[in-house]
Amino acid sequence: MNILILNWRDPKNPRSGGAESVTFKYAAYWAGRGHQVIWICNSFPNCRLGETISRVRFIRIEPQLGFTVLQLFLTYPLFLIHSIWTTLGLLRRQKFDLVIDEIHGLPFFTPLYCRIRTILWVCEVAGPIWDKMYPWPINQIGKILEKLIYQIYDGVETWAISENTRRDILALNSKANVKIIPLGVDPVARPKVHKNPFPSAVFLARMVKMKGVEVALQATRDISQKLPHFKLFLVGTGPVSYVQYLRKMIDDLNISKNVEFLGKVSESDKYEILARSHFLIHPSYREGFGLTVLEAGLVGTPTIARAGSSMDELIADKVSGLIFQSDSQIAKLFIHGFTGSKYKLLSQNAGITARTHLWSQIFQKPTLL
Repeated sequence: MNILILNWRDPKNPRSGGAESVTFKYAAYWAGRGHQVIWICNSFPNCRLGETISRVRFIRIEPQLGFTVLQLFLTYPLFLIHSIWTTLGLLRRQKFDLVIDEIHGLPFFTPLYCRIRTILWVCEVAGPIWDKMYPWPINQIGKILEKLIYQIYDGVETWAISENTRRDILALNSKANVKIIPLGVDPVARPKVHKNPFPSAVFLARMVKMKGVEVALQATRDISQKLPHFKLFLVGTGPVSYVQYLRKMIDDLNISKNVEFLGKVSESDKYEILARSHFLIHPSYREGFGLTVLEAGLVGTPTIARAGSSMDELIADKVSGLIFQSDSQIAKLFIHGFTGSKYKLLSQNAGITARTHLWSQIFQKPTLL
């Protein structure tokens, strides 16, 4: 088969995340089985406009999308037009069997111009993220536009990566034909390290408001009042202005000695940090799947996650991790989990859960195509 993927980010994009990781995993798997896979995406600073990775061909389109609402307003229409033009050119020059339109905030509107089998791939529906990330009236406009966008895909075969995402899609378009696709994690050798000699947790995500990093900092203040030696490790990057805001927040909360910014780290360092930490605290308001929950579980670290965020689908509450309903519960859950007698069991069960989601097992199942 010849497969064309449209996703504005790719695994090398500085703004890429779990969605791009799992998409590339499938793309490389298909390419490895003899299918031709082309991925159209956005360019980014110092990138190559065309390259092939693991037999997947990437075509990066300019202009580079901006970060702010105004920048997106100015650059997205040009990027969309250029992407559609490139897509139509490819469809004219060769026969494609499948187009995958992956909405990650920005759609490609393929039902309006693609006349071959098209799949809408949705990792997450923004929903409440509009309220967390943008002020009124932008948040309301965003929610209205999101609902309208999904009407354009009415009748299109749709892939979701979690039950929560499936429900969110159906809330926007009750006629949607939604299938949940399995996702996984690669096995890793557990680092030969011990847990930190002090109570600790790690926040592992992009430093943006929707990931709940501010909530993690507020929880750090509450935890440190009971456990003064507690430390939170922040792993990830984000817009410079927001990181500066977080540093000021840390000072204002008087938790400078309890927080350590680690920024972007290597894969090996990431797993060592996870292995040393007692919990992964992930208060994200919305996730498509929650890959980091499995990554933490692989090295014996349970997660404290928000109910309804999709990450809770990977956690059996009080068995392989802890689920909170309100932000104020995080500190209590951490303290009880750290000092209680069942931490070892939480750690073991987190590992068992993670090992039931290995890619090697998923790819043994019938192909999606």
